Amino acid sequence: MTVTRASGHLDGHGTGVRARLIGYTPAGYRSELTGWKDATPVSAAMTKISAVGWEWKGGRRFADGSKVCVEFNSVEGEPCAVIHR
Repeated sequence: MTVTRASGHLDGHGTGVRARLIGYTPAGYRSELTGWKDATPVSAAMTKISAVGWEWKGGRRFADGSKVCVEFNSVEGEPCAVIHR
């Protein structure tokens, strides 16, 4: 499958919030898909988030069952999306 865009957000505005994309193959191998990128504070009414996004021109191919995860520097865990054909 080809992915052209990925994004993530973290609740609240923080200083120095950064994120990167991590990939996992179906066999479980981990790789860094992008370097660290600064998140942008976004406000809408009472909601405050730190958002970050990436775009790949022409897309990036992933095998069926791969995971694309967003890793933030300020929290534990990596929310992931599983690639399905």
